[in-house]
Amino acid sequence: MKKILVLVSFLVLAAFAQNNDTIEPEKKLQRPVYSFQTGAFGFSFWSNYKDKVKNPEQDHVTAFPLIRYGRIWEMTTHGAITAITNLHTEFGKNWEFEGNILVGGRYSILDEVVTPFVGGGLGIGVQIDTFFDDWVGAFGMCLGGEAGLNFFHNSAVQLEVGVAFNILATKVDFGKSFKSWNVYFGVNY
Repeated sequence: MKKILVLVSFLVLAAFAQNNDTIEPEKKLQRPVYSFQTGAFGFSFWSNYKDKVKNPEQDHVTAFPLIRYGRIWEMTTHGAITAITNLHTEFGKNWEFEGNILVGGRYSILDEVVTPFVGGGLGIGVQIDTFFDDWVGAFGMCLGGEAGLNFFHNSAVQLEVGVAFNILATKVDFGKSFKSWNVYFGVNY
């Protein structure tokens, strides 16, 4: 009888001594970290800087096409790291080309099938512009931001629609900058 009593008391103590931390990960389903390639197509509303000598009138152009390509690493259901390349051109009487790469992040506001997101990044870019008489080009620091809607957010393939803003400085002089508002439709896969 003593042996049975000792055995039962040992089992009772063992049941109360269990650590919930060792049991909890088995109960909790964790969302996998998704690594997406992203490709998008759209257009830009673009402008250069006003210069009294080289360009007395600030030019405004609708640039087509805008091509976005990059990577999105969703670390959580709300946060992601991004590396996005934006290329846009405008051909006609005068033409321009801008390309940049931005490394940054994105925050998804909800964890639903359709969720809005905001993001931003910092990087480098290049601009060639024939609106100026001497084909002014720029190579320098670039800042950008984006906002949009992500469809099928909980899926391994997503659709998104968004607007983005890029500003490219001449070296690091944002007084002589090229700006673009971008509208795009993309797929994350």
